Amino acid sequence: MLKVLIAENDLLMADMLEEILIDGGYEVCGIARTVDEGVALGKRHKPDLALLDLRLVAGGLGTEIAAQLDRTGGLGILYATGNVGQIDLTKDDGEAYLGKPYRAEDVLRALEIVEEIVSTGKASLPFPSGFQVLKPRSNGAAKEPEYKHDTRDTDIARLLRQQAALSAFGSFALGESNLGKVLTEATRVCAESLSVPFCKVCRYRAEEDDLLVEAGVGWKPGVVGCVVSRADKSSPQGRAFITGEPVICADLSKDASFLLPAFYGEHGIISTLDVVIKKKDGQPWGVLEIDNPKRHIYDEHDVNFVTGFANVLAEAVATSKRNSIIQAALDQMKDMVEDRDRLLAAQTRLLSEKGVLAQELQHRVRNNLQLVYGMLNKQIESPDEGSGAEAFGAIARRVMTLAKVYDHLLGAGLTRTIDFGGYLSSLCDAFKDMENPQHRNIDLIYHRHSLMLDLDTATALGLVVAELISNSYLHAFPHDTGTINVSLNVAKSGSEATINFVDDGLGFIPNGNSKRRGLGLVKRLMEQIEGSAKVSSDHGTAWMLKFPVPTIAEEPNVFATA
Repeated sequence: MLKVLIAENDLLMADMLEEILIDGGYEVCGIARTVDEGVALGKRHKPDLALLDLRLVAGGLGTEIAAQLDRTGGLGILYATGNVGQIDLTKDDGEAYLGKPYRAEDVLRALEIVEEIVSTGKASLPFPSGFQVLKPRSNGAAKEPEYKHDTRDTDIARLLRQQAALSAFGSFALGESNLGKVLTEATRVCAESLSVPFCKVCRYRAEEDDLLVEAGVGWKPGVVGCVVSRADKSSPQGRAFITGEPVICADLSKDASFLLPAFYGEHGIISTLDVVIKKKDGQPWGVLEIDNPKRHIYDEHDVNFVTGFANVLAEAVATSKRNSIIQAALDQMKDMVEDRDRLLAAQTRLLSEKGVLAQELQHRVRNNLQLVYGMLNKQIESPDEGSGAEAFGAIARRVMTLAKVYDHLLGAGLTRTIDFGGYLSSLCDAFKDMENPQHRNIDLIYHRHSLMLDLDTATALGLVVAELISNSYLHAFPHDTGTINVSLNVAKSGSEATINFVDDGLGFIPNGNSKRRGLGLVKRLMEQIEGSAKVSSDHGTAWMLKFPVPTIAEEPNVFATA
């Protein structure tokens, strides 16, 4: 039985995928919602296949998991996502992707094709809808650069290739606001374009009068972030910094004038090319250096190419500095704003946040529609017709639970928080309206308490309560007579809250190993919000759901009238 790792930011989506895979004959070795969780599960269980979403919790990407797992043993990677097109996926990232919406059989067929690609290098038809095999990088470059130029290339072809790389990097640098990413990408492209394994950017520190490795490629851990030399002529990069001219050293072992750090010897560095990263005024910002473990003589074209990269980096540094100055000025202006101006500033900040929340809402709607789509397809294909009413009832209850989240979210003006007490009251009322025609003698009583919660916590708790209420209606009262009590209580400290769920039905024997349905979902949802779930069954069923109350910054009500 093949083992599959699932990485999915939406817990309900992950739960549905787990069920599809188990029914399809796979073993699910774990579910991750962040990059760190995915990498840890992959290293611990060594799965045969990985089913990854592109967008994960905390801003992580599924490609980051793929990059950190060992794929030499034949790990096949399939991306199942609705965000294809936002990231340029290639063969380096995995074998294939499957776009949303997809059916259960689409997922299973896609995994079969990925298995085939890993074992034979080929993919047989038919492909499921939305499936695409990933291709190598468009420029045909190998993932591991060669350490010397291909002698079959003509000088013209090499120059054209380098100019294309410089042009592409320039476009990237202009569109990227994160200076660290620009510096790291510069070292990667420089090393690849000159077919060397090492490159680094060194930043000058005026107070220490030294050069610090700010970014690099090819180096062992610990090199980036360490001091490479003093800012003087005792090193290649120091000499380039002091003179402002390129410094070429074809064989460091024959130049006794240089004092080199220990990591040069550890990496076998023999030849270097250093070009200064200038500023319009004052001392240079730092140095861009190419390092080679083989003897190499760099020509004028190589120097011009690296100089071009250094000039782009100089502009990126200047832009970053200007942005920092502007941001500092904006921060200072915010501090100086008087009371009469705060309403406008709060409204501007809130409108900006609405855009982010609107994108988040779009993502939630897409995932929840996929969840409903998958559940409906699974029920339609189920041979057990007798379970139809109950299964469609479960779908209806989950859809209603999610709909109530959107009602309260939109009704509050699309904010990051909702009144969970009001949401829970509305959810219980909806259950009464839906269940009372079939269960007239079952009372559902809710004791309300106001509590503001963030959207993720409220959604998870709503799904938990909905799962427990539906279980009680379906299984606790064979004679359709009884009472369900739901109460929300907040500790005096305000840092913890408890939901007590009690019914006076038949009770049940809890199964702690349940992973696929109902109780397993309750457990995972409570773990997701760092809470706990305890259940007892004596003349009925009693659940105690404890969870921390996160601190929420109060949002200004910019639309209030005097």
